[in-house]
Amino acid sequence: MLQRVLVLSSLGLVSACSAEDPAAAEPSCKASPDCASTPETPLCDLPRGACVALPPGHPIGVKDGSPSSVVLVPVFEPDRQREPTDLAFNPERPEELWVVNRRDDSVILITRPGAPDGTARRLRDPAASHFMDRPPAIAFGHAGTFGVCGDSDNGGNDYMGPSLFSSDLAIFAEATPDGLGSHLDMLHSSPFCKGIAHEQGNVYWVFNGHDRAIDRYDFAHDHGPGNDDHADGEIYRYVPGEVLGTDEAPSHLVYSAEDRHLYIADTGHRRLLKLDTTSGTPGSSFPGQETVEVRRHVDGATLVELVPPGALEAPSGIELHDGLVYVTDHATSRFHAFDLTGQPVRTLDTGLPAGSLAGFTFGPDGKVYFVDLLSSRVYRIDPVL
Repeated sequence: MLQRVLVLSSLGLVSACSAEDPAAAEPSCKASPDCASTPETPLCDLPRGACVALPPGHPIGVKDGSPSSVVLVPVFEPDRQREPTDLAFNPERPEELWVVNRRDDSVILITRPGAPDGTARRLRDPAASHFMDRPPAIAFGHAGTFGVCGDSDNGGNDYMGPSLFSSDLAIFAEATPDGLGSHLDMLHSSPFCKGIAHEQGNVYWVFNGHDRAIDRYDFAHDHGPGNDDHADGEIYRYVPGEVLGTDEAPSHLVYSAEDRHLYIADTGHRRLLKLDTTSGTPGSSFPGQETVEVRRHVDGATLVELVPPGALEAPSGIELHDGLVYVTDHATSRFHAFDLTGQPVRTLDTGLPAGSLAGFTFGPDGKVYFVDLLSSRVYRIDPVL
């Protein structure tokens, strides 16, 4: 809270400034009456009478961080409770927002979210009960693919892990001859998965809730829709026992290609972590239930606390944007923004009930879109200027 006040007070009284704005008539704003029409400097610093840029963390508001400092715009109204956990825009078709739901293992595909002509439809793979069982997250990869994982133990045998799917609507959720749905690949060493992030190619990182570890998967060459050859897969296990998931909220991950670190919402330990993915050395193999090319520990990887316990109660969704780490707190229904050293920059109280927040994403418009676990709505955050 202190950090947010300091950021705002450094600008004085900040408001949108335009010819229609009553503040524009005041002497302090006469020098720059058209701030709101200037994209680079849309705010008016009243004491200085100058147009200024939006402050750090502005996608979650520029004012005092209260619910009234933003407008939560519903872009999807559900027909029933589905418990959405995450969402992502399709990089191949940016007008598409894909939402994964853990109650019914489905995807809601929203086209042009928030637009008057926006549409939404539900898709569910014929074999979703295994390949997309209680998905906690979604991560788009390369060449029209995306990854999900399942927050389950496959009925007790722990045969679970991440799955690779095509975002081609002629393939995804269509039946295949052998009854294995439309998945392109799946590897099985991470039961009770809590989050997934894409690195490159067919490489994904997952939060392994069963072994309290971070696992790196390389699907290598996918086996095509509905097949089951996993022999070329590679699985590496990092920091076993160091992270902790919960049953209530996902624990999301985000990979930074810039610094090659993986940022982790360590929900059960109430903190944010940063894993140096270039660190560590190959260790011993560990057992699994399928034949793969590699299944091995990585020893000595560098894991550091970015935000220690105390600032957050149940961090869940996590994203990187414009040099800041954004996170949702499932316990408080607040958004937080931190710099890359873990210092707080901005906080938003959404005013939603505790337990509402999980995954979120930044849209092509630079705005935050997020799921509400309790109501199954999808919202866009519009800051009040």
